[in-house]
This record gives sequence, structure tokens and C-alpha cells, in this order.
Amino acid sequence: MKSRALLCTAMLMLWVPDARSDPCFDLYQLTDYRHAIEPGIVVDATDTLPRHCAVRGVINRAIQFEVRLPLTDWNGRFLMLGTGGSSGYIADTTFGLGSGFAVASTDTGHQGVGLEYARQPEAALDYAFRGVHLATLTSKAIVRRFYATDISHAYYGGCSNGGRQGLIEATRFPDDYDGVVAVAPAFGPVSDGLPWNLMASRAQAAGPLTADHIRLLDDASRKACDALDGVEDGIINDPRVCTLEHYDPADLLCAEGQDAATCLNAAQLDTVRQHYRGVVDAGGNVISPGIVPGAETAGGWTMWSLPGFTNPETGEPLEQSISEMSVEHRLRDWVYHNPAYDPAAFDLAVNRGDLNRASAVLDVNTADLRRFREQGGKLLLVQGWSDYPVRPGRIIDYLARLEAANGGAARTREFARLFMIPGMGHCGGGPGAHVFDYVSPLVAWVEDGDAPDELVGGRPDGAFTRRHCAFPATAVYRGGDENDAASYACRVPD
Repeated sequence: MKSRALLCTAMLMLWVPDARSDPCFDLYQLTDYRHAIEPGIVVDATDTLPRHCAVRGVINRAIQFEVRLPLTDWNGRFLMLGTGGSSGYIADTTFGLGSGFAVASTDTGHQGVGLEYARQPEAALDYAFRGVHLATLTSKAIVRRFYATDISHAYYGGCSNGGRQGLIEATRFPDDYDGVVAVAPAFGPVSDGLPWNLMASRAQAAGPLTADHIRLLDDASRKACDALDGVEDGIINDPRVCTLEHYDPADLLCAEGQDAATCLNAAQLDTVRQHYRGVVDAGGNVISPGIVPGAETAGGWTMWSLPGFTNPETGEPLEQSISEMSVEHRLRDWVYHNPAYDPAAFDLAVNRGDLNRASAVLDVNTADLRRFREQGGKLLLVQGWSDYPVRPGRIIDYLARLEAANGGAARTREFARLFMIPGMGHCGGGPGAHVFDYVSPLVAWVEDGDAPDELVGGRPDGAFTRRHCAFPATAVYRGGDENDAASYACRVPD
């Protein structure tokens, strides 16, 4: 009997690998009361991706995350990718893998792009700010365990809600990242997004526009202002110069007997004017800035303000516009915690104070980045001029607040820079040169002190390239091939 037990023990020992024989599989050993981590799996190389270790896990029973780690040629860096909209999914963690990064992402604590998570207190807070932070800490621990060494530098990149996540990290958890790229950051979903979408949905109900009308505006603004920069390329380089002197939507008012699809009636003109003006209170203070002229069809106006957008989970067209849905979601789930609340009852002039609590949870409500700056952090902000849901005036105002809170414009430029992209919509798209590398300039800034004064972008079809300048500078044509970025120089407007 004793010999049989010894034999069984010996056989079992043959099947038990050494604790470090498979560092990818053995990542499950980091499992504890805070998080559960699956055994890692090795993924073979492809034409575009290196052989790597992929591991998933769950934090606090709900926050799912994924990490991919190159088996060879790791560059010592960690990259976290944010998620847009309502999150509920893990971003493509193969991005950056081919450049040697260890890459991670998280769904922030719920699955699917629906809005039910906001009615669960813990899930709501995980979405708002905690999920990315906890996934960052856990992912870093996995990277250190796998490579048996520390991370040289940690980077974050995200757009829209993902940009908001990045700014939340820089403000609330400034030790998490050395560098943050925030593209079109939706950093004020309550203080800015709710008033904007409320205005947009009510204006659309009173003076409904069609896709033809928005295309009409696009054509009219381009015709009036495209050539103001000396190059007719379908892009308004700096929409701030496209003033009423050049482009007045009132010129599109219908004449008697005119085809309604080719002009605006009085109610529709009012809708358009409200969109360009933004949300302004009785004292003339801008609560939510408006859109600017240019690429109106590319920035999201049609998708956000008109019904019929396809539900990404069901494939069915939505009966409401995204603006309407956003208003209901913010008011019912975030502001009043009452699924029966009637959005028609909300009066911004009367109820604006009710937004404070939700704003404290969701919004990036401080521009004080001293802690992030003092530990060497760098912030790269990128914004399309033709973005409808996150209008450019919002981030320009944020930069002004950054400068006021962090020692002035010159001091702020040492750690934070904004790039405004002509003709770019929300997170990309549009007629502009919106394809470019965000990460490499940030790495060069953080690690080599090479602060970016410009980014060179191109078109998906390779039609042309453009020089994008650190705000407030803009690219000015100086002669030569209009399709070559080298024919443009960065200058600060007079």
C-alpha cells in the first residue's frame, strides 16, 4: 500500500511543471481575493503580429481586462487602450503589439454597449473612473511578473469616452501613466454633453432637419470658406475665420415655391443657428459651445441628431436619435436615478444645480494637473475641428483653464499640448488628413524631451498629407505641392 502511494506521488510529480517553466500559463498564480486571472495562452505569430502571451482576468467580479505581452523584443513599455461610448467591451489589444508594447484594455466593469450598468451603483462608478485605474494596476502587475522586471514607461491612449478616461487618469490617478493621449475627449458628459444634446434634440423637434439639409450646410460652408487659406482642398483650415461675413445660414432661407430639400424654412434656420451658437444662459455665458462651419456631414451631426442610427448590438435602426437617447440616459440614470423621470420636465435654467453630483462622478471637473506634471507626465490632446458630439470650443476652453491652473501658457506647454485637426470628425473621419501616429510623438516627448510642435497626418487613400500644428498655431500654405505637408508651415494667427 505504501509503495503504491509512493508510485502515485512519483507519477503526479512527472505531470507537474516547474513554477517558472511556462511564465505565460502561470500568470494565473497572481489570482487573489482582489482579482481572478486566467492561465495565459501563447498566440503564434502572424504576418503583422509577433508571437505573444495573451491573458484575461476579472477584477472585483466584474471588471474584465485583457493583456498581451510580446514573447520577444518587448520594448519595456506598457500601453493601456481606452474604450469609447458606454464602454462594455475590450479594445483591440493587438494595437501597439507589433511595436513591442505590452498592451491592455478593459470593459470597465460591464458587458455590452447598453446603458443598464448606470443603474447599478458599483458598475456606474467603475465606468466613471475606477475600472481603468484598477485594470491599470493589475495589468502592470502581470507585465512585471511575466518579464520579471519593472516597466520603463507607461502610456495611455483613448478617444471620446476613452479620452475622458485618460484625463480622469491624469487628474485622479496621476501616478498611473507617464504619458496620456486623449483624442476628442468627452470630458464633460454631464456639464457639457447633457445641455448640448438637450438643445439639439429639442431644436430638432421644433425645426427638424433632414440629411439633405445637413448636406446643404456642408456644401454652403465649404463653398464660402474653403479657399480662405489659399488652398481649395475641401477643408476649412481654421473655421474661426469662417464668420457671418463669409457664411451666413440665413442665405439658405427658402424662397417661395423652392424645393424644401434645397433650402431651410424659418424653424429649420433656427435649429441651425442654435447649433452654431451653442447653449448660452440668460447672462450670455456659454454652457456648451456650438459646432463650427465645415464638414457638417462628416462630424456626426446626421448620426447624432437624426433617428435611424443602427444599434451595434441588434443591427436594428433606432427610433430615437442618439441625442435624445443620451438626454434620457443622463437624466434618468445619472442625475435623478429615476428610470421614470420625464426629460421634458428638465429646465436647464431651473435645474442646472441638479447636475452637480453626476458631474462630480463622471466629468473631468478640474484642470489642475500639477501632480501629473510634477512627476513628469505629458499630455497630448487631439481634437477634430468638425466634431459634433465633442465640439472644438470645449477643448480650447479646457486648454485655457489648464494654462490658468498650471502656471500660464509657457509652463503648460512643457507638459500639455493641443492639436486641432482641420476637417476631422469625431475620433477621425472627415475630409481632413486625419490618419497619423499619436503614440510615437508622445513616447519621444516623455523619454527624450522632444516636445511635438507638429504632427503630420495623411488621408486613408494617400491623396495628400498635412502638417498639424500645436495650438494656437495653424498650418499656412507657403507654396509648392498643395498635397504635400512640406508645403505648409506652422504659424500663430495674428
